[in-house]
Amino acid sequence: MSKSINYSEIGKKIRRQRERVGMTQEQLGEACGLSCSFVGHIERGSRKLSVESLYKLAPVLDISVDYLLFEEIPREASLPDEITALLEGSDRLKRQQFWRTVRVLASHIDEM
Repeated sequence: MSKSINYSEIGKKIRRQRERVGMTQEQLGEACGLSCSFVGHIERGSRKLSVESLYKLAPVLDISVDYLLFEEIPREASLPDEITALLEGSDRLKRQQFWRTVRVLASHIDEM
């Protein structure tokens, strides 16, 4: 049995995360090279988005493509969402610096 992609659910996740990071549809579109109108269609699930669009949106929103595509995420994969919630209200540059720091730490975890 083949599962189909739930574009409406992907759109809801994108909207929730866009609002969490404090961006407008226009700001998100500009950051990803997509039109504001297309971002609105994606969020409503009325247009299908390409893999390329997913890969443009995810880093700007500080979320993974896996989170957008899959209904269930293993427990450890929800950690970024938990951290994002803790960082809510921080400006974008501070969040980006935080994630860069986390990536460096993660890449050296075995050395600790």
